[in-house]
Amino acid sequence: MKRYFLGFLLLYPVAVLLAQHQHGSQPAQPGDAPAAQTAERGHHAFLEMERQAIERGEGFGMAMPADRSGYPGPKHVLELKEELKLTPEQAAAVGKLFAQTKQKALERGREVLNAEQRLEQMFAEGRSEDELREETYRIASLRAELRWVHLRTHVATRRLLTPQQVHTYLQLRHGSRAHATK
Repeated sequence: MKRYFLGFLLLYPVAVLLAQHQHGSQPAQPGDAPAAQTAERGHHAFLEMERQAIERGEGFGMAMPADRSGYPGPKHVLELKEELKLTPEQAAAVGKLFAQTKQKALERGREVLNAEQRLEQMFAEGRSEDELREETYRIASLRAELRWVHLRTHVATRRLLTPQQVHTYLQLRHGSRAHATK
């Protein structure tokens, strides 16, 4: 799954650029260049993966800057609890944090997905540019709040770990690419 996600992260910018290049033209057709078809399929697949992750309350890379900088996420800490030598108290605290975050992420995620659906409906209804812009900004704010749910959890998780556990986590998850902050 990790490789699949990283593959999409690498391909997504290409898909977006190709999609932007085609903006205003018809969707990829059977006779179109394979690159255009691949880009469109990749873009749609990525959006579907994001939607599914939001529906499940998952981060889908929203907290990657924190994770790579020494602010571990609770899900991965629990997956690595033996390697990190978590105490029973730490494991319980991280587990509680994970459950609370998932609940908040599910709630905020529903708001994001409902707002996205509302925006589509507004376009279908031919709403004014001002209304569309306002809804777009509202969605951006909801997405920022959803991302913050995940980021603040990484900050809280780090407080539960020792410096050695954070170091071990970074080595296990990111190897030499890790860059912890003090």
